[in-house]
Amino acid sequence: MRRLLLRLLGVAALLIAATLAWVVATLPPAAVRPSGQPAHPNRLTGAYHVHSARSDGSGSADDIAAAAAEAGLGFVIITDHGDATRPPDPPQYKHGVLIIDAVEISTTGGHVVALNLPGASAYPLAGETRDVIEDIHRMGGLAVAAHPDSPRPALRWRGAGLTVDGIEWFNADSEAREHPRTTLVAAAARALFRAPEAVASLFQSSNASLARWDAATRFRPTFSLAAVDAHARLGADADGGDSSSVRSIAFPGYATMFRTIAQTVVLEAPPTGDAAIDAGAVLAALGSGRSYSVVRAFIDSPFALEFAAIGAAGRVDFAGTAAGDSPMLRAAVGEGTGARLVLLANGREVASGPDKVEFRAPAGAYRVEARLPGRPTPWIVSNVIWVGARAQDSLPPPTSPACSVPATLIPGDSWAVEKDRTSAATIETGGADLRVQYRLGPGAPAGQYAALASGAAGETAIECITFVASSPKPMRLSVQIRARGNGALRWGRSVYVDATPRPFSVALADLDPLDRRSPLRPIAARVQSILLVVDTLNAKPGTEGAIVFKNLEFVPARGGS
Repeated sequence: MRRLLLRLLGVAALLIAATLAWVVATLPPAAVRPSGQPAHPNRLTGAYHVHSARSDGSGSADDIAAAAAEAGLGFVIITDHGDATRPPDPPQYKHGVLIIDAVEISTTGGHVVALNLPGASAYPLAGETRDVIEDIHRMGGLAVAAHPDSPRPALRWRGAGLTVDGIEWFNADSEAREHPRTTLVAAAARALFRAPEAVASLFQSSNASLARWDAATRFRPTFSLAAVDAHARLGADADGGDSSSVRSIAFPGYATMFRTIAQTVVLEAPPTGDAAIDAGAVLAALGSGRSYSVVRAFIDSPFALEFAAIGAAGRVDFAGTAAGDSPMLRAAVGEGTGARLVLLANGREVASGPDKVEFRAPAGAYRVEARLPGRPTPWIVSNVIWVGARAQDSLPPPTSPACSVPATLIPGDSWAVEKDRTSAATIETGGADLRVQYRLGPGAPAGQYAALASGAAGETAIECITFVASSPKPMRLSVQIRARGNGALRWGRSVYVDATPRPFSVALADLDPLDRRSPLRPIAARVQSILLVVDTLNAKPGTEGAIVFKNLEFVPARGGS
């Protein structure tokens, strides 16, 4: 028995030794860390898209700041999952690192990171992607399309044509999701020796996301970011939900991820030490495109890039518009990196060279990539310098079908209250006015709603619903139709309502399916009911309020009933 045990131990030792030998033999190349890097007091390197224990990460803001300081970062943008109803934490310096609070919001078309929100939203931001982006912009924030090409369909961006301010050209979490578990286990073993390099060994081509970004810049200025998407929580995959009850380990750690990929911002002036002022400067630099992404696990030189347009009208560095005819574009990363610098115009390669590139540029959107041999992911990706006329919201806004006239007034006495058993609503009518008082049921969200319903359209096919609405406090109202038939399917679209009375014209063709995802839209239809709904998609349980409607009408379909 003892001999058998010794043999088993010997075999186990040989297997362990062989495994370690294989791991060491297959280690990725160590990151190059050049000595004597130039000082750039107006540049700051940091991490964007980080999750804390407040959502599905493992560490506190203090833990994250300590890890960032260890990794040599100057700022971190925490993007915990939420609905923007929590006021952002004020910017603060922790362990010498500037901590900026943001939020990642789930929508029907993917996740949106909201940067630079001045405060809490009066209601939960959720639902259709266009509505969430509209709300972020109304509040003065920046909307970023998160992990747009995630291999997980639920996380992939499906908001084509929407006017986001920024796009993640790279997302480290998406890169990890591309691989089978065996590859991830092997990378984890290599991370015991070279952690950032092992993580970076999982990086693949980001051509799809880069092409998505290039396409967006054809229509309007759109900045790009590399997302660390760090959770420091292996084993918890709640996609924004509460993962506190899920067994997990803090791996790969925040410091490892911060040493893997980063975003360097180019500030107008060196940081002041005042957290609020410096956070504003960092966010302004990101929003204007004065930043670039660096894979530190390849070459840890976050200040390496120089990128400028030089012409008769002056010099533009890193981002902005170069006026005048055919300025000279110059980019460089320093000698001896082994990088091939590639200049792209409107997403197409126009010039390249070792360590530097120059190009006399006609009109277009130009960016630069530093590519290394054998690496499918660029080492450095810049933002865009525009030459000539700059795209400025030139993407034509989505057009809604014009509602024909005349409209038919919906009688006040045709409206009835529909609600769940815990909610309440009352109607007061006066001529063409309708006043509704509502209160959603308390507790956790469980389908609470309060609605008005009218079947006044009868046998008439309708194509639009029009009205004027106001509310003492900001809110979102869902305008819906309920189809006839046993399924009683619903379509709807939310509108923003506040204290200012505003006219609304909601075409059926613009409604989205609410009971099932479908590409079908009812252009004109006979409906069972017209519905005006407040529910827990954009209101918290227990919310109470009032809405005043004027001139509630439907527009009969052209061509008759």
